[in-house]
Amino acid sequence: MKTYVISPSELSYICNRCAYLGKNYKLYPHRIAAGVTQTLDGMEKEYFLGDAKKIDKSLKNGDVIDPFNISFFSKVLEDNKKRPFRLKGKGDAIIKFKDGSCGIIDYKTSKFREKNGKDYKKELGKKVLEYTPQLHGYSMLYSNLETDEKFLAENSRATKSDSIKQSVRNTLSKIKTIAVKKTSLLGLVFIYPEKLLNEKNIIIDFSYKFEPVDYDIESFKDLITEYLDMLHNPKFPKATKDCGNCSYLIGGGKLINEK
Repeated sequence: MKTYVISPSELSYICNRCAYLGKNYKLYPHRIAAGVTQTLDGMEKEYFLGDAKKIDKSLKNGDVIDPFNISFFSKVLEDNKKRPFRLKGKGDAIIKFKDGSCGIIDYKTSKFREKNGKDYKKELGKKVLEYTPQLHGYSMLYSNLETDEKFLAENSRATKSDSIKQSVRNTLSKIKTIAVKKTSLLGLVFIYPEKLLNEKNIIIDFSYKFEPVDYDIESFKDLITEYLDMLHNPKFPKATKDCGNCSYLIGGGKLINEK
């Protein structure tokens, strides 16, 4: 049976058709990475390193660490139907709490309140719900990191024998730093530009808000099982109306699907 490799980030906005094309036919939509966005993400990660209370004063004592900004593989896992899969990805931050447990944190440059004082609780709740699977995916990934040297060597980007061996050693060393034994917290940090501080220079004041996410690993396993049901199904999924990559409009605005 095929072992699908799933990225936690793909679980927040699932388009069955795009996922099916990518996983089964290696046909992925073309995306252009915005350099300025990547730079901003890096600054956000760097800012919150260190004392966890910088994220929110209510958090337990602990240190925020960067999981090296590189993708790691999980061991082979099983869904509720005993089908194999792996997770692969890179999270934004891990909190190593003093009590030995860990927190999984993701930063989102996104609106978290209305400037006019209007209630934004409902909209914020929707965002938290959308990103919940992603956080659970990172928790499961960092709790089950692949340490098999043969697998790591086969998936190393290095090409020469000595370089591959060094790459494997480096990966194993990093895994010791970021491995999660117990997840005690999942959370999102929403970051948004508030105002221009200086008219002569582009200095912007950013504010942020921490939102905890309920930890429910059993519901996440159910989601993974449903996702694999779709990927293993020989029937091709229809296009999704809300996905710009797989749908288009013609004439009267009807969505075109494969027959």
